[in-house]
Amino acid sequence: MAIGPQLLAQSGSGDPKKENLIERLIETITEQSDAEIDYTEFVEDLNFFYDNPINLNNAKPEDLRKLLLLSELQIQNLATYRRLYGDLLSIYEVPLIKGWDQEILYSIMPFLTVAPVVQKQPLKFKNVLKYGKHELIGRYYDVLEPQQGYITQPGDSMPDYLGPSYQVFTRYRFKYKDRISIGFTAEKDRGEEWFGGSQLQGFDFYSAHLMLKDFGPLKTLVIGDFQTQFGQGLTLWNGIGFRKTAYAMNIKRNAVGIRAYTATNQFTFNRGIAATLNMGFIAKALKNLDASAFASHKPIDGNIGELDTLTGEALEVSSFLLSGMHRTASEIAKKNTINETVFGGNLTFRGKTFKVGATAVHTQFSTPFSPSDQLYNKYRFAGDRLTNIGMDYDWLVRKLHVFGEFSMSDNGGLAMLHGMQISLHSNLNISALYRNFSKEYQNLKSNAVSDRFGTQNEEGLYVGFEASPFKKIKVQGYVDLFAYPWVRSNIAYPSKGYEYLVQASFIPNRNFEMYVRFRHQNRPENATGIETGPSEVIHFQRNNYRWNATVRVSKELQLRNRLEWVTVSRPDKPFEMGFMVYQDVIYKPLKLPLDFSGRIGLFSTQGSEARVYAYENDVLYSFTVPGFSGTGMRTYLNIKWEVRSNLTLWLRWSQTYYSDRSVISSGAEEIDGDTRNDLRIQLRYTFRAAGKR
Repeated sequence: MAIGPQLLAQSGSGDPKKENLIERLIETITEQSDAEIDYTEFVEDLNFFYDNPINLNNAKPEDLRKLLLLSELQIQNLATYRRLYGDLLSIYEVPLIKGWDQEILYSIMPFLTVAPVVQKQPLKFKNVLKYGKHELIGRYYDVLEPQQGYITQPGDSMPDYLGPSYQVFTRYRFKYKDRISIGFTAEKDRGEEWFGGSQLQGFDFYSAHLMLKDFGPLKTLVIGDFQTQFGQGLTLWNGIGFRKTAYAMNIKRNAVGIRAYTATNQFTFNRGIAATLNMGFIAKALKNLDASAFASHKPIDGNIGELDTLTGEALEVSSFLLSGMHRTASEIAKKNTINETVFGGNLTFRGKTFKVGATAVHTQFSTPFSPSDQLYNKYRFAGDRLTNIGMDYDWLVRKLHVFGEFSMSDNGGLAMLHGMQISLHSNLNISALYRNFSKEYQNLKSNAVSDRFGTQNEEGLYVGFEASPFKKIKVQGYVDLFAYPWVRSNIAYPSKGYEYLVQASFIPNRNFEMYVRFRHQNRPENATGIETGPSEVIHFQRNNYRWNATVRVSKELQLRNRLEWVTVSRPDKPFEMGFMVYQDVIYKPLKLPLDFSGRIGLFSTQGSEARVYAYENDVLYSFTVPGFSGTGMRTYLNIKWEVRSNLTLWLRWSQTYYSDRSVISSGAEEIDGDTRNDLRIQLRYTFRAAGKR
């Protein structure tokens, strides 16, 4: 297998095009998942590894896992190769490692390097100041058409949304390698007040952190906002976590432990202090034992269920609010109505081929949580405190890798998850995952692999495969069988369902990539309509067909094409189908500091059930995966201008035109017209104290 010289270009060359590689990798992953995920942390990891490539001769497994495209077997195969043959002498040896196929190499090679192992140098404060990198970002976003929520209606004294229609985001980050990070983030969403009204302090959301890594026995310390990820996410997991994707072998979660929080989701993070210590400083016998502890306290939003009429204090909360939006008087009244305190820890012991861990987390609220009196809420958490404990394991024996986690909530509810990855042949790998989350299990801080979001009331078996039957062709897919032992909010009876996906990829060279995919979902849901009645459970079937091709015409020009077809069949509703076809053009002139990318797409669906999703290129640290229903055209244009070596400007314009309506959306988001235009502007300034970029 040949690797082109352009593919081997490393970040040390100061290549100004690294964002383009990162965008492509983000697209590769997002198009495999329908989940709305904040990829900020992932992009930051990729930026760091592009500037500081992972040396495969001393690569840490936790760093390789952050690339998200490598399975545990591939990571372990690298370790086995080094153990048998010693350090790699050249990047051209990489294809000799079992499982490191051509598709993976094209995706992640720019983030890797092969070099002699150099002894780690002691940290010097003057080097931190001199070579640490500063990054300052400002972003503006708005919808150009007036929406009803910003217009004062007849009979009202003011519009529904109290603030201006634009969104403003700013962020500062100082980073020295992967050892020191200091950051500050502020955001005002569309419709929120800014330096006035209820927001006299300016932005609606602020976040900050100080992170230190690898200072003697101190592996990680974060003061400020942080996330915690342990085991398989069954007991404790904040942040990004993929579920079922076309990368069928990557069903295992790769926990990073404690990390700084740099995104803008106002619910899925902790605020306080967290640290991980290697216990070898106590005794050499404990050098393989890591101990983590954390404590967090922050206000969160909630719907007040009952109010003390004398004191005005909330007596109970009926639901937690996750949107982080504070645009209307009603939303502002629900802001910071509860105080959440979270503390816990983890112990992890690592052997040569195995790892075991134990995690405990306690969550406490200032106001008791009391969900609505519905049958599906019978086993849902209620009260003002919850404790979860769990144990996880990870074991590699030759070509078999097994992993899993057990967890329990303080009401006695149990949950478990067990998985395996096995290499049956150099061209055939199999993965499997069994999960059983009892209806009694309660956890507010988990994020494990599941069919639906949440780790309660679900049992399932997932089996995936990855095969290379012919050179340059890869086939991968999965089957997932799942059941809900108890009723759910939209399912009146215990029920079952299934889902499967198969994808075939053809990559003859680095200038052409093509894949075809079929995905089928059979899911239970309450029927609608008078004839069937609201309590009858039906099964609806959704089919997704996709053809996708990418052609690199030249060093400057790249074309992408996609055809997506969706069909939805339900016994209680008419049959629906929809499609989207688009043409992308990515033009990067070699002699100009400008990059252009754009799309022209047509879509048509017979209803919202058959809506189509498509990833779109956006400005750095911003992500767009819109869904389309109805009939119309979608276009966008991105322009990236390297104004100076350390100053970059992004402009993004997008337009959605509907030929089947004269009003877009409804309520406060309604636009009187058939066209919506969006504008996003971003400026980034980077510098080092030494004057180098």
